[in-house]
Amino acid sequence: MNEESFIIKEITAGKKEKYDQIIERYKDKLFAIALWITGNKENAENLVKQGFMKAYGELDTYEESSLFSEWLYEQFLPLFKKVAKSNSSTPIPLPLHNPHHIKLEEAIYTLTHQARLEFLLIRILHFSQANLSSLMEASIEEIKDRYKSSMIHIRDHSLLESYQEKRECLSLRELIDFYEGEVKEKVEVEIKDHLEFCPDCREVLEGLKKEEVSLDFVLNFPKLEEAFNKKVLDDLVAYTPKKPKHRTWKYQLSVLGILGTIFLLGILIVPNLKPVADMVTTYMKHGTIYNVWVEGTYVATDKDISFEVTEVEMDSLYMYIYYDVKKEGENESSTLTHEDIDFYSYKPIRIVDETGKEHPVQVTAPEYLRSGRKVLEKEGEYRPFFLVYIKDKENLPDEFDIKINIANLQSKYGSWKLDIPIRYDKVEDTSVTVTLNEVMNIEDKMILEFMDVTYSKHGSRFRYNIRRTDEERDKLLTDLKTHDQEYRLQEFELWHQIGLNGITKDGNYLVPIYFHDMYMYDSNEPIEMHFSHYYMDNQYYEVSGKLENPMQELYAQIMGVYYQEPAFYSLEIPLEETERTPLEGKINEYELIDYSIVATKDRLGDVSKYELIINGKSDNSRGEIGWTLMDGKGEYVQSEGWYHYDERDKKGTKKLLHVDITSRYDQAAFPETLVIKADNIFTQLKSLEGEKFPLFKEEEKAEGGTE
Repeated sequence: MNEESFIIKEITAGKKEKYDQIIERYKDKLFAIALWITGNKENAENLVKQGFMKAYGELDTYEESSLFSEWLYEQFLPLFKKVAKSNSSTPIPLPLHNPHHIKLEEAIYTLTHQARLEFLLIRILHFSQANLSSLMEASIEEIKDRYKSSMIHIRDHSLLESYQEKRECLSLRELIDFYEGEVKEKVEVEIKDHLEFCPDCREVLEGLKKEEVSLDFVLNFPKLEEAFNKKVLDDLVAYTPKKPKHRTWKYQLSVLGILGTIFLLGILIVPNLKPVADMVTTYMKHGTIYNVWVEGTYVATDKDISFEVTEVEMDSLYMYIYYDVKKEGENESSTLTHEDIDFYSYKPIRIVDETGKEHPVQVTAPEYLRSGRKVLEKEGEYRPFFLVYIKDKENLPDEFDIKINIANLQSKYGSWKLDIPIRYDKVEDTSVTVTLNEVMNIEDKMILEFMDVTYSKHGSRFRYNIRRTDEERDKLLTDLKTHDQEYRLQEFELWHQIGLNGITKDGNYLVPIYFHDMYMYDSNEPIEMHFSHYYMDNQYYEVSGKLENPMQELYAQIMGVYYQEPAFYSLEIPLEETERTPLEGKINEYELIDYSIVATKDRLGDVSKYELIINGKSDNSRGEIGWTLMDGKGEYVQSEGWYHYDERDKKGTKKLLHVDITSRYDQAAFPETLVIKADNIFTQLKSLEGEKFPLFKEEEKAEGGTE
């Protein structure tokens, strides 16, 4: 039985909360299709919710012999077909910023409703054209022709911008057919001969490959929020579980007889009866002899490889899961690197309580201290492990299971699954939390608040907050409202940041604890940083030692302080050669002086590029202006160089913008008009870099007698 079949059996047995795993696994792909056919996020979410509820009601009809993903998609297809046929609303653009991605989005939305749906089903859900033919009631030839026409339409809309047709070169159509493998053998040989001596056509082929990557990114860009799962589950009614057949008294007596025989044999053979007694007691309570935590009994074997959990150690901050991996016929444990374990499959480690509720966790990659193995081995402390951080410890029940599911060990695919019961109420909490409550005002623009640090046996968690000052936030809101750009507020909230790192008193970097499933940064929540108590040398970044007393030796160092402010400036000028021409106006603290344009010509006398320079001055501003160049139609103008970065630290008069404007491949000439916009100013405060702060109370350190 595969994993999904097992989940479905649990759902139809009355555990509707297990449906969360099905939703989580498939929701984003289905939402992407729903959004592309509705053009509206709210409508798309409602459509996907309706589909998941419909599929839930049909789960008891699913047959394990068929692939579940195909079965699920077929439940959604009637809804998608109905909406795609009837929807006529204007789509709301995605929050894309790359001009090429925006072009792809426009191309997809200009496909016909039927062609777009078929295209999405093939590209996102990987429907075969044969399968789609029966589901869409169309011939395979019709499906194939529409898909090919859709690809041509999208490439016409986007790829042609980066390809300049030349009389002696192959046409874009010929190159596409060659790329798709749809040319005859004789023609294929001719094209290969041409490609050997034509860098322009080779560049187009490379562009086709990149186009595939960009297209997949845009198609799968929409994502659902985590709260969606709960919205669906709250509206579902649990299946009524079927009553299992009771075991007969004969069966129960036979089991007890077997266990009794084992017990009596233990009296005669095993001097210490406790392991056998434990097995009997365990069976009577849990129905299996390997269902409670006894060191050394949690082993999963597949493909001649055994994965064993040897110990679970935890306090209120972290959980360490120690393990061994052995190959059949080898006596010694195999020391694996993190690349040898597939730790990026669907939730390889989960925490589930007796009600079936899953508690969110974050997990390090195996052996995050692998670079310090020699140091650890020398100290006799080396054992491979996973480090687990449970986010909602306050709501963690006294008893729960650690569920491990690994799909790849030592480059072999298999199934290594373990369920390990834990009694959290038996844990001796050795962690200590120190409240810092220290606030730092940075140039009346940002507030850095040191909240607290929790010291655990193996690592520490430091929490802090970053926010704008009230005055700075009021100014930002006023500026944005004045220019009707309140929608940009989040953009500037995210670009007010302070980079911190954990260090020792001597300035050695602590080994950070990285979780492979890091959650998204939320500006309303404290920022958390996790550090090991091991530190690295600052030259080769290898583990070189361990803090003896972290509560008296841990510091935070500022690595960088930066913020972004809005700018509102636009200048429209003819794109033609001109000497230094005076400018009037200001961009925040910068006073504009002049601009100049110098043309560079090739051997034939045609202009190959224009050099654009804008000069300005400021006595106070240390920021870099974010520029955008467009033509009179609102299309982005291609530029390169951005040489003004060389003068960003210069005081007084300097180049605010210095770039080379080049022509696009699909243009025979440069645009006549150039529109220059300044959207923001990015400032980095270098004066604070390197400053460090103790992550402990100074008086506590004094009492410890270390200083």
